Amino acid sequence: MFDSELIDFLFEPFDWDKKSYKFNREEKDMHPYSIIKNDKETIITHNVLGINKEDLKLTRKNENGDSYIVIEGKTKDELTNKEYSVSSRFALDESQLDLSGIKSSVKNGLLYIVIPNKKDKKLKKEEQIEIL
Repeated sequence: MFDSELIDFLFEPFDWDKKSYKFNREEKDMHPYSIIKNDKETIITHNVLGINKEDLKLTRKNENGDSYIVIEGKTKDELTNKEYSVSSRFALDESQLDLSGIKSSVKNGLLYIVIPNKKDKKLKKEEQIEIL
């Protein structure tokens, strides 16, 4: 009788070794983004792996008085003929964020969206309130 690993090898000679797989990136397929806030800015990092920078579209939209950032893109891989796409939307708090200063970049399959915080809306941890 054949060993089960030998049978697997005979029928799947190029099988992926699941035991050896390690992936250390917060932005994965089922949770494609992370948001980091600090005193200066808010940074949205979004997984766009497989999508060419030229095929990405980043738009700020206003709908019913609310502001959003919309990420869209689609790339067809020439080698495998497989299509990769992204479609995401993030609500923006205009009272906290300076939407006129949004910057973005793509590096290593990640889209970085940097939005400055409004300077005049910075909240202090503690502030004395005058009693009249």
